[in-house]
Amino acid sequence: MGSFGCGTCPTLLFLALHLLLLPICSRCHDVCPQEEEKNLISEKKVIANFDYELIQNHRIYINKRRNLTTRWHLPIESLNLSTVFLREGALYKPCLRVDISVNATGLPKLRGFYVLGLGTSENSFHSFSILKNKTSRVGNLWHVRYDCWIITPGHISVTLLTQPNYGVSISKQYYMPSKDAKPHFMFHHLAEEKKFEVSIPPGPDVYARLCYKKFICDDLNYSPKQLIGGSQNASLSYQHLLPCLCIEVFYTCRDSKRNISCPFQDHAEQYDAELLNVSVQEITFYSNIMMVKFVSPCNVVPEVSFCIKENGSCITVPEAVIGGDETEYYLKNVDRDPHLCFKFASLNNTLIKCPDVKARNWNFDVKMQLFDAFVTISSNVPATFSAAICHRNQNRGNCSLQFVIYNVSMSHPGGSKEKHLSLPRPSIGSCIQVWRSDVRFAKKYLICSFDFSHKHLGLVALLTTLVVFMLILLLYLSYQRIWKIFTAPLWRRTILLVYSSDSAEYRTLICVFADLLQTILGCEVILDLWDMNTVSQIGVLPWFYQKRELVSQRKGKVMIVWSKRSKTMYEQWRNGKLNSIGWKDSNNLFGAAMSCLQKDFEVEQENEHLEQYTMVYFEGLCEKKDIPKSFRKISKYRLFKDLYRLVSKLQDTTCLSPPCLIKAVAKYLIKKLISSEKSQGLQHHIELCKTKLHEQVT
Repeated sequence: MGSFGCGTCPTLLFLALHLLLLPICSRCHDVCPQEEEKNLISEKKVIANFDYELIQNHRIYINKRRNLTTRWHLPIESLNLSTVFLREGALYKPCLRVDISVNATGLPKLRGFYVLGLGTSENSFHSFSILKNKTSRVGNLWHVRYDCWIITPGHISVTLLTQPNYGVSISKQYYMPSKDAKPHFMFHHLAEEKKFEVSIPPGPDVYARLCYKKFICDDLNYSPKQLIGGSQNASLSYQHLLPCLCIEVFYTCRDSKRNISCPFQDHAEQYDAELLNVSVQEITFYSNIMMVKFVSPCNVVPEVSFCIKENGSCITVPEAVIGGDETEYYLKNVDRDPHLCFKFASLNNTLIKCPDVKARNWNFDVKMQLFDAFVTISSNVPATFSAAICHRNQNRGNCSLQFVIYNVSMSHPGGSKEKHLSLPRPSIGSCIQVWRSDVRFAKKYLICSFDFSHKHLGLVALLTTLVVFMLILLLYLSYQRIWKIFTAPLWRRTILLVYSSDSAEYRTLICVFADLLQTILGCEVILDLWDMNTVSQIGVLPWFYQKRELVSQRKGKVMIVWSKRSKTMYEQWRNGKLNSIGWKDSNNLFGAAMSCLQKDFEVEQENEHLEQYTMVYFEGLCEKKDIPKSFRKISKYRLFKDLYRLVSKLQDTTCLSPPCLIKAVAKYLIKKLISSEKSQGLQHHIELCKTKLHEQVT
């Protein structure tokens, strides 16, 4: 028999093993004696499935390490630590229970176990060995329960070794919280997601929750408490960010001390507006009493006043006395009206709360007679109403009464729900004011726009004469406009032609088409082939943007002539292959146009730029499927099938109205265009381009 560190004390032996072995942290099952009776014990004892000899707190000698013939390790589950409470009279003392469960298969001549423990809070050492009697028999599974080691709350290190020593062991750390201890925690506020991420350092399990702290921390019904254990975090969500919103963390034990953090209470003014919105409930009415409840999750008492909505603002009524307490406020003698409101003020924030009613209990209508004003008042409740003539002061915003006040009363049930008042006819600049007068607080409604047409035959005749004269004048001007349009068009649409340089025949076709637009339709055509000197001097890109700006100023059109070659060049432009062509090359006009069009697509607020683009293609040289889907917002015309639509679109200017006039002019120009020799020449060049395209394909 040898000894482990001859002559050394058990404490030094344990510390050496503890430093050599990686401690494994065991969670504390924080159980209170009042909650689980199974964790109460009345005496210390040891339970094992074999006859044993227990040796406690004395020098322990361990055999030299024996080499095993097979690879074997001691599973972490072999050692379990938990808290029990030892009853000593009327007191419960925390006590550490040690459970050992080992499968001894592969361990020859196993006799028992050594357990070494160190309480770090008071530097207390405890050890015991449990050895099987030589005459006792046990199978492969060894079970031992040791009750128990009275400990002081804090961290405890426990190590399990075998006897004889096979070079395997388990070391665990255990934590027992103090009854008066508060758990530490960290949190991170995710404002956009309306939640907190809460984490705790290694130690026992805790509960975390959100609460509103008024006098005590009240639960959030929609956000229950969450258990945090190990390296887990808790995600606590909230609906309203209030100044009294707090995070509370406590151990799972009953009556555990609570650690509370309220991160917003020092900046309450920033969140007080939300607090008012949450606290103020809907306004209710009982008879002529207007009431509102103020149920606040936080400890706040607002200033409450009464106000009347006028022209977008709520004017406070100083003489209105608000009654009630801190949870309910009311005002007597008030009309049920959506313009009569409560005003809540707290810190630097204000909330106007008005009744959620779509209409009043009463209404009125004013009709002007020859010598008086006829006021009809209808009401669903018994009430008294008043009306009067007043003169409105625009500077002060009030209306000063000038004549006597007229009153009418309605008594229900069984009586009429509609009454009439006859007031003197108001003069120019005067108004009629109507209000409910049987209550102290009511909104006074003003009617300042009247219908003076009743029995004013002279005025009607004068207006009729003016209307007839204006119609005659309009017809005369329209006749002159139509005549000038058919003789010499008043419009001159500016068109910037954009095309892809397919071939020499196709460029000739573009020139013929431009000449047709200019001579027959009277358009001002801008074509790079007609302005080669300027293009060669400044380059195609500056030239194009200069002409594009000119078209925008004159409200003209950028007309893109599309072909199969255009589709190929568009795909090359999108892939960046057209950048190899210099901007001074006239062939790159297509790339410049595509870049400008892309910018107009990206500016969503200025979609009117897309109205300046028009796309045409000649039948036989291009199909509609050859046009990319990205141009779906641009108007497309197939020539010559859609020629009438194209001409109508070009005629659509401010000087041509109504639409029937546009159609008439378009039909006239179509007939003139079809019968012209230039139209036949255009058809001829289209056929040449078709032949050229067919030769390129074959």
